Amino acid sequence: MITYNPDYLDNTEIFTQKELALLEELNRQVSLEKFLNNKSYIDKFGLDFIYTSALIEGNTYDKLDTQALIQYGRTAGGKKYSDAKMILNLREAYEMFIAKDLQPSKQTLKDLHYILSAEMIAENARATPRDSEVTILGCNYIPLATKEKLDDELNYLFKIADSIENPFNKALYIHNNLAYLQYFTDCNKRTARLMLNVVLKNELKMIYIPDEESVKEYLKSIVTYYETGNYTLFKKYFINSYKKVIEMIIEIEESRKNETNFRK
Repeated sequence: MITYNPDYLDNTEIFTQKELALLEELNRQVSLEKFLNNKSYIDKFGLDFIYTSALIEGNTYDKLDTQALIQYGRTAGGKKYSDAKMILNLREAYEMFIAKDLQPSKQTLKDLHYILSAEMIAENARATPRDSEVTILGCNYIPLATKEKLDDELNYLFKIADSIENPFNKALYIHNNLAYLQYFTDCNKRTARLMLNVVLKNELKMIYIPDEESVKEYLKSIVTYYETGNYTLFKKYFINSYKKVIEMIIEIEESRKNETNFRK
């Protein structure tokens, strides 16, 4: 088994200069401002974010079920209540994230976890550090077990994050290490994915939408990080997902332009 390694939190050089140049170029093609000023983008990609984020957690709702629940409050027959509640919590957290100018801080982390964990864990465990062991399925990593040490490491995590100048490095640093720390009893990875976007939005960068076709890549890359502290697989996953959303928005806008010239 592999125990918690505090040295992971000292590694802040994540993307290469070539990778950062690619991410900046993608942002020039589709800016955060363009995204936030288009309600159809917020709604469409919000559904994608919520659905895929739930899928990563093993949720059994398909995309149409998820859409029906979000838009009409209609639950899917034969599905667990907890699956519906997970999706509704993700919707509430996403809507708050879009509406507010959140800072990448310990308080924001706890505020998001409080929303995401509603009816998912005991009320007294929401937005508070766990004080017991936790195991991770399919992984040899053993996280810290005491709330005092978890709190010390979380404070250190945010201290280091504040010193990282590049927004993409900061975003992945916060995501991977929040997932690694497993600060809460549950809902750690979904909170970490939102915190990744808090960093990007705060730095006026286009946000990240997880790709439903790359769920296995996400899970494999985060387990690899738990066990090795190596960002390589997660960087590859992130860049591919990020690029896919940018290309999708460009395709939507090209299609709109072509419509204006139709039958002229």
